[in-house]
Amino acid sequence: MAPTLFWNTIFAIITIFSVGASSVRGESHTIKFDNRCGRGTPLLIQGAKTLSKGEDFTSNGPFSSAIAYLQTGECDFNGEKCATVEMTLGNPTCPGCGSSVDISLIAPHALNVPTAFSYYGGCDGQGATCSTPDCRTAFFKPDDNQVQVACQNDNVNLLITFCPDGPANTPAKPSQPAPPPSSHPIATATAVHVSPPKPEPPVVGGNNVAASKPVDSPAPTPVANAAATPEPTANTSHAPSCRRSSRQSRREVRRDAFTSQRVQLESRALYDARIRAIAGHARAASSRRSFAGLVKA
Repeated sequence: MAPTLFWNTIFAIITIFSVGASSVRGESHTIKFDNRCGRGTPLLIQGAKTLSKGEDFTSNGPFSSAIAYLQTGECDFNGEKCATVEMTLGNPTCPGCGSSVDISLIAPHALNVPTAFSYYGGCDGQGATCSTPDCRTAFFKPDDNQVQVACQNDNVNLLITFCPDGPANTPAKPSQPAPPPSSHPIATATAVHVSPPKPEPPVVGGNNVAASKPVDSPAPTPVANAAATPEPTANTSHAPSCRRSSRQSRREVRRDAFTSQRVQLESRALYDARIRAIAGHARAASSRRSFAGLVKA
């Protein structure tokens, strides 16, 4: 019995040390910053060391008695004249022995920018925000213990945000390159209209009247690009006007020819009537002379 009890005790001791060593070896906590103020530099300080100037920091084990603040120019090394986030991060080894974080405005600290923090990777969403100099979520006296935010989960991480109501810090998307210019020029749509020639005036000579026929003009050739709509030009109404003028000229020529023929016919009729009248007078005179000779005989 004695040897068995001895070896069981040794095995229990080794197991305890192994579990403790593995738990210490596996503990990890990360602190991240999100500065939305558009100015200042986040600082993470432990003792006399500056551990981060805005980049992520990871502690491979418990991380205690550290502060963080946004250096906007007026803050002293330990965060005096500015709002500070005080933190202790560790896996709980007893009830109430886990992580604890708070915001301190105990003089000479003062609010320089709105400050917030929250846990993630455990106790997600738990945290505090202080946006005004008299907020109720920060230490103003050493005994304002109610503002502390605790977490009893292992390996929790912390996100500290400055100006939480500001625009989120998102990486800028690379701008897409502009498309290269086309090697083919794009023609501007235009309309080219060829006006038909004006008809020549008719030539009237003697009794023959010749009316010139209108010359058929080639159809207008619009040159347009399919990408645009050609605009109408002021010459688009000239062709109908010229056609009307040509038809009117032909009517006037026909009317003049008819008038000329009618004048000629009337003159001929008058001439024939005059000849007939002269012949009639001659016959009447001849008859009177013949009758007078018979009477004398």
